[in-house]
Amino acid sequence: MSYLFTYGTLMKGQRACYRLENSRYIADAVLHGYGLYETGSFPAAVPVEGFDVYGEVYEIDDEMLRDCDEYEDEGYLYVRKLLEVEAKDRTYDAWVYEYNRSVKGMELRDPTGKWNMERKPYHGA
Repeated sequence: MSYLFTYGTLMKGQRACYRLENSRYIADAVLHGYGLYETGSFPAAVPVEGFDVYGEVYEIDDEMLRDCDEYEDEGYLYVRKLLEVEAKDRTYDAWVYEYNRSVKGMELRDPTGKWNMERKPYHGA
């Protein structure tokens, strides 16, 4: 078992949330030092000093991790990294999908990342 931090289409209330329905939700959490760029139909998290990304932590098995790798186009569109995310009561070493393409010309979202916590649909989705 491992942990997955999701910040976009896999979150509760988003269009691909059904993919994690057999995984155990652990907590809302924050990834420090990353910002979200708007691609038009999904968010792209990349390292940005002074920014945070809010999302959810799930406990997943190896099969679900492989499924998520396929969904996220790991190795091309995203690169999966093991990063520390902070929940209310503790931190988790969780897999995070970092955007692996250029963000040139994309909109950088609010530095607090809290717009995601309200489960609002992404601009352009």
